[in-house]
Amino acid sequence: MIKSASELLTSFIAAERKKVDLFDIKHMPTLGRAYEAIANAGIENEYVLPPNLDLRVVSGFIEGIPNQIDGMLVRGEGQRYGLTDEYMYPIEQVLCVLEVKKTLNKSDLVDGIQHLAAVQRLFKQSFTARLETEEEFDFDLARESYEKLTGRAGPRTDAALDALPAPDRLLFVALARQLYAPVTVLLGFDGYGTEHGLRKAMMDIVESNLGDDVDVSPELLPSLITAGDFSLVKCTGRPYLISGPEGEWVLQASARHNVTRILLEFLWTKISVFCGVRMPFGLDMDHENLKELLLARGASQGDRLGFELRAFSYSEKKLQRPAVMVWEPTKLSAAAIALAEFVSMRGGRLELGQSLADYIQRDHGVALDDAVAELVSTSTFSKRENALQMVTGQALIASFADGSGYVDLDGARLRVWCDGQGFEPYYMNFITVE
Repeated sequence: MIKSASELLTSFIAAERKKVDLFDIKHMPTLGRAYEAIANAGIENEYVLPPNLDLRVVSGFIEGIPNQIDGMLVRGEGQRYGLTDEYMYPIEQVLCVLEVKKTLNKSDLVDGIQHLAAVQRLFKQSFTARLETEEEFDFDLARESYEKLTGRAGPRTDAALDALPAPDRLLFVALARQLYAPVTVLLGFDGYGTEHGLRKAMMDIVESNLGDDVDVSPELLPSLITAGDFSLVKCTGRPYLISGPEGEWVLQASARHNVTRILLEFLWTKISVFCGVRMPFGLDMDHENLKELLLARGASQGDRLGFELRAFSYSEKKLQRPAVMVWEPTKLSAAAIALAEFVSMRGGRLELGQSLADYIQRDHGVALDDAVAELVSTSTFSKRENALQMVTGQALIASFADGSGYVDLDGARLRVWCDGQGFEPYYMNFITVE
């Protein structure tokens, strides 16, 4: 359903935009208001927001931030200014903050990043205060993201979090806070004429803003920046997550086309976490064709701890690619499938002892470490000390007569893919209960 909804939203914005462009409006604040109205009405469309959640799109202010907000997706009642259409909301009720630009140039990009960073700073302060009052939060989704990125088991207790190496702890905390942080969107209807141009502008801004707590630090960057058909996407696990080379975290990636679909992914994911509801995402048989831009790695130097950033540069020619990629699972060897089945038969956790290594080598001619690496690369399994375990409590194995096969956390998606390929594998659906 998300695909058809995004197509509807795209058509809606395009049609309304044409109406605005018919008028020769010279006064920029008036024109800006027109585009803000287009964006807000599109998000509020009944096909995008589910009913009965008390969600609404408003303009106004967030308590603690002086700048006016173009549009906010909020939950519940706010404080209204007299008879105006402006509202004041506490950060705890804000799901998404939208800053709209008719044409996104570099000065607007810097300005928008700065304004939206203020929202994330305020959230961090509020969230820290809530934790100090011992308010409870569920960080299982952050743990899953951490395990998918690193291949290592994530912490399930405060003590386990404290025991992590400092760079890993920094990564986990960032993923955990971003799970609850508002989505911040800098929405440019027009702007850079190429994906390369937008990426280059972002790289220049990052290189000129080095240091602690700068506006382009991983948690402060906008969730989504758009300029016409191009966008920059922050990959904090919900909804997008990419593991880079050498175990780095792809912090930000670029996309061409599908801007409204990406916006919907962010909105629906935030609604699902914030409101505790299931959204009609579907099977995700295709996904955005993202190209990595900024990579982050936690690093410590003396008493200082922070993220090191580096950028990937591609020519516009190298960036030419289809807007989406069709999902397909990674083919696994018979040794890897055998290990996956052992994990399922042992309740989701398998000790990697010498006898197991001897068995895998003898029966499959493969080193145990290689078979483990295959499974970890699927983001379905992670390692904890000398054990292999599932990232989540449910997965599906599809195996063939020669012992090879596939494994995926989304069993329904894997079945649909196998059916589409004309495969008739043996399925093993395993569920662990903690």
